[in-house]
Amino acid sequence: MKKSVYSVLTAALVVGASGVAQAAEGGMPQLNFHDFAPQLVWLLIAFVVLYLIMSQLAVPAIADTLEKRQAKIQGDLDAAEKASEDTRAAVEAYQKRLSDAREEARRLTRERSEADASAAAAKLAEVGAKVTAQVEAAEKRIAGQRTQVMEGIEDMAHDVAADIYAKLAGNAADKGALGAKVSAAAKGSV
Repeated sequence: MKKSVYSVLTAALVVGASGVAQAAEGGMPQLNFHDFAPQLVWLLIAFVVLYLIMSQLAVPAIADTLEKRQAKIQGDLDAAEKASEDTRAAVEAYQKRLSDAREEARRLTRERSEADASAAAAKLAEVGAKVTAQVEAAEKRIAGQRTQVMEGIEDMAHDVAADIYAKLAGNAADKGALGAKVSAAAKGSV
């Protein structure tokens, strides 16, 4: 292709050099009326030669360059569209994984909360049972001690009543009758 372009340029230089030689002979050849017909023939030949050169060499090269450029642009647009679709798909997949992870975290939190609540309820029931057992044991112990104290108070009341009666009456009291009265008084107040 370059060889044909160089040969065309060489031919144009030869034609140009012959025109310069004619101009050197005398005046402007364009204004010489008897040279109009050959000038028109050469104009037509030059036009046809330039047309053939342009149609065979330049226009196909330009058209090929434009096609390649259009193909590259289209390829870049297609690649950009594919990258955009891939990005949208990746974002959607990320959003879905994020949503699934949040739901899984909520589920695990809910399960853990339920497990903790049931463990706490079991522990509370266990502690409640222990406390209830301890309270019952303490109540039994207190009741036993109260009974002992009441018996001790009743014995002490017998002794005090006997001493008071002996001091007031001047003689010793009947322990059986005095004991029955103290017992009746203690049961009535309790």
